[in-house]
Amino acid sequence: MFKQPFNNKSSLNGLQHIQQSLHQQKTLLRLVQRSITEDLAAHCLHVTASKNTVILFTDSSVWASKLLYLRQPILNALSNYFGERVRTLKVKVLSKHTAKTPLLPKSPSSHTLKCLTEANDSEQADSLTHSMNKLIKTLQKNKLS
Repeated sequence: MFKQPFNNKSSLNGLQHIQQSLHQQKTLLRLVQRSITEDLAAHCLHVTASKNTVILFTDSSVWASKLLYLRQPILNALSNYFGERVRTLKVKVLSKHTAKTPLLPKSPSSHTLKCLTEANDSEQADSLTHSMNKLIKTLQKNKLS
């Protein structure tokens, strides 16, 4: 039997719980964006809420500072939405490097290529030796360009 990923008391399964949470986060983001000016709203990327704390994510520290100046209107809008007082607003910066860029393969060093050549230097003319020679030549050619 599989374990449930969430230990919630509602009748929602794990995926439904995640979808509900994402919907709430989108709703909170729209609410925050409507409570501030349009130029600042464009830099609000994501909002999460837990207990009496809301975390607002933005794309730079400059916008984070400006958003902190508008802490009270944001907290008021969120408090009206929840029907209870939201006490804490935290603003965090998401760096532009959070999206993983594909790693490029590293070229082997000259020493590695020399070791490969020496290890493959044999009198046999089997397919593996032939393939290794082709690979070494390709790596050497790419190393020069």
